[in-house]
Amino acid sequence: MKKEYFVQYSDQSIINNFNFPEDKFASITVGISDIKHDLIISLVRKMFGLPIFFVLDSMLSRHGKETLIKNKIPFYEHSPDGAIVKVDSAEKLAHISGLAEELVNNGLSVFIFHGEGIVEQDLIPSRQWNKPIEFNNVDINKVDTFMDVYEVGFTIFSKSELFNSPEKIPDYIPNHYLLDINSSNI
Repeated sequence: MKKEYFVQYSDQSIINNFNFPEDKFASITVGISDIKHDLIISLVRKMFGLPIFFVLDSMLSRHGKETLIKNKIPFYEHSPDGAIVKVDSAEKLAHISGLAEELVNNGLSVFIFHGEGIVEQDLIPSRQWNKPIEFNNVDINKVDTFMDVYEVGFTIFSKSELFNSPEKIPDYIPNHYLLDINSSNI
C-alpha cells in the first residue's frame, strides 16, 4: 500500500522558524508520515544537480560521525555532534541520504542547501530556544533552494520556478507515495 502525502503552501509558523527573506523564497510543505529509505536520495536526484550540502545539526552521538569516517566522507564539524557535508558524488549522496533518513526518523532535522558558491563554513546553524534557526554566514543570494527535512515531511524554500508552487512538487516525489489531493493545495 502506498503511503500518502500532501503538498501545501507553508503555514506562517513554519516560515517563521527560519530567518530567510520571504519575498525571495516560495515556501512549500510536504507532509509524509513515513520517510522511507529512498525518499531523500530520490528527491535530491530529481530536484538538484551536485554539489549540494547537508547540514546535520545532530548526528545521534557518535554514530553519524562514525558513519562518515567509515565511508571516508569529509565533513566540517560545526559542533560536537553536528556536521556539514558537501555532497559532490553519487556515492556520497547514497551514504549521506541514508544517514539523513535515519536521523529524521529519530526525530532530528536535516537541512539541505543547493546553490552556487556555497561553502561549508557558511552553513553553520545558529539555534536558540526563543529565536528562529538562522544561517547567519550564508550569502542568501547564493542559495537557490533550502530544504528542512524532518520526521513527518519536509519544507522547501526556493527561488527556483521549478519548486515554487504545490502543483509542481509531486513530479519530484517517488511513485510509491500517493498524493492526498484533498489535503493538498492543488
